[in-house]
Amino acid sequence: MVRALLDVEITELLQADTVARLATIDPDGYPHVTPIWFLWTADAFHFTSYRDRPHLDRIHADPRVGLVIDIEDELRADGERPNRQVRVTGDAVLTPDTDYLWTDRIRAKYLGAAGDRPRNRERILITVRPREIVAVASV
Repeated sequence: MVRALLDVEITELLQADTVARLATIDPDGYPHVTPIWFLWTADAFHFTSYRDRPHLDRIHADPRVGLVIDIEDELRADGERPNRQVRVTGDAVLTPDTDYLWTDRIRAKYLGAAGDRPRNRERILITVRPREIVAVASV
């Protein structure tokens, strides 16, 4: 059984330092799932990645993507581990993150002040504007 997430639950989940799973489509039509850090703004999900990553080639060839962001609760007395999840389908746009603005913002979400890192490799910004968002919790 599932229920819709409340707006406050969606906000908490998207602000948590949990990993998103980004699904891309290979040339044969098979999905590939990549765990990746993200940042949600008012209307889009943002990720950055090194330029040579295979998921960027798949997005370039087919920008349709899927995302799942989820958290499982502790084991209950009834043997269940309920979860909260946000599932997204959308279209990805790739642009250079030349000034590391998005990389720095995403790293700060997950690492805080420890997020500083040498800037010696080119990063690509992946922006996903959702076509559909489903936010549910198991009960």
